[in-house]
Amino acid sequence: METVDLRLLLGVADGDDCPALAASLGLSESAVRKRLRRLTGPKETAWLRQTGRSHHLTERGRAVLGPASQAVAASHEIARLLGVESLSTRHVRVVTTIAATGSIGSAANQLRIPQPSLSAQLTRIERRWQVTLFERTRSGVEPAPRLVELLPHLRLLERTLSRLAAPATAEEASVTSGNLQLASEFGFHGLIDALRDDAQVDVRQHIIDIPGPGWAPTMLAADICLYADLPFVSLAVPPGRDRAVAFEDPAHVLMPLGADGGRTTVGLRELADYDWITGPPGSRNHQSVLLLCRSMGFDPRIRFTALNGPSGRRIIEDGGAVALTGATLVPSGALRAVRLAEDVRVRMTVGWRRGSTATATAQWIVRWLRDGQIRRLAELRPDLLAEMRADPVSWPAFAEARADRQ
Repeated sequence: METVDLRLLLGVADGDDCPALAASLGLSESAVRKRLRRLTGPKETAWLRQTGRSHHLTERGRAVLGPASQAVAASHEIARLLGVESLSTRHVRVVTTIAATGSIGSAANQLRIPQPSLSAQLTRIERRWQVTLFERTRSGVEPAPRLVELLPHLRLLERTLSRLAAPATAEEASVTSGNLQLASEFGFHGLIDALRDDAQVDVRQHIIDIPGPGWAPTMLAADICLYADLPFVSLAVPPGRDRAVAFEDPAHVLMPLGADGGRTTVGLRELADYDWITGPPGSRNHQSVLLLCRSMGFDPRIRFTALNGPSGRRIIEDGGAVALTGATLVPSGALRAVRLAEDVRVRMTVGWRRGSTATATAQWIVRWLRDGQIRRLAELRPDLLAEMRADPVSWPAFAEARADRQ
């Protein structure tokens, strides 16, 4: 149960209609209606009932108004202390469980999730809250000074939420059957969690291969799809779909350390004598490298087709080949990405059903991807980010992004 649902409950108790609820919560009316439907679930556990277009409290809903008010007040206080706009109750549970057990391993067992996953979640929470929560000790972890200040409020919120969940509902467990279907050519770390926590949207994610020159069947069946537009093999938008470019990168060439001779750029013609590594034959990456090199007057020697994963990385590290990549898509290891001298770009694109309920979520994903790319550039390539921002005509997306999103 998220505090946004509790705020909905309190709003209904105050007589607010759907437009008023949407305005007060900063959500679309369709998102509010979706959450209201959840709260009017099975009769024995429903907090609301619907009559026509209006919603009213059930007996159970009236009984939980007190704890709901306490939970919302505690959530607001925590958000104020952290300086954030919203708070995920799932994050609260993670932090209080780790604090109670004094060990990430013990907390992982209690929460029934793998320890590496919990560690990753904690890192994302600290990044989102912009605070260090725990300090490592020989025996485990202990609250950092900032968390000591927050813990009384976090524990109050968790206790109140536990009271609200006393007649157990299946809301948390049923979240996996998403409301939107997302097809993605790549796995973007943290996107699904961010959709649930920030955009209040649950999805079923499909990481798919997009081998041909057009949208794959899985993309056509999905509400939203994410894919890369590559040089010479950009995907045409099917009828009834809209598309937006989340961000674009100047193309780079992935090379082993030392092979670049210290250059900051390299022309495609200079790579005519190199072996190349691409995706499988017929894939868009394979086609893009072929067409790009042929446009410069030579056929690339594509000797390897194992672009992703450790095998491709080892081939490049050993000096066996070079590969086309983006500005920040450089795997760890003895590799270096050298910018192409030619103006060649890779565009990360989001497509969705035109006029559908997925539109707002798709636009949110565009912003999320763009903000993430800006953060990566700020960490890995601040020189490139400064160049892009100084040229708003060529790189409008980066010029429009607010500096505080870094």
